[in-house]
Amino acid sequence: MRTTNLFILRGRVGQAPKAFNKAAKVSVATDRAWTDAKGERREETDWVTVTILNEKAAEWAIANVAKGDAVYAECRIADGSYKGKDGETVYTTDIIANAFHKLDLGPRDDAAA
Repeated sequence: MRTTNLFILRGRVGQAPKAFNKAAKVSVATDRAWTDAKGERREETDWVTVTILNEKAAEWAIANVAKGDAVYAECRIADGSYKGKDGETVYTTDIIANAFHKLDLGPRDDAAA
């Protein structure tokens, strides 16, 4: 059986993508809402930093994506590690975009939920 390391991320950009080497990083906010056990509506925002390794896609994102834009990304999770300053092993989890697109959802309407 083949397995797949793929998830879909849809959210709004928190700040313009930042270039590094020939890649880009972009912070994406996703929010969710639910009703708790007391019947009260709850909301929470999760922030995900997405790395775009494809050079052309990174250049496109830097030139075309701005804070507040709605985006869609097909991503994979990549675990890694490195030696820290004191020689300790630091473990990382990176979100790597295989595809990154801007969505045309219109302006954000915080009143509608």
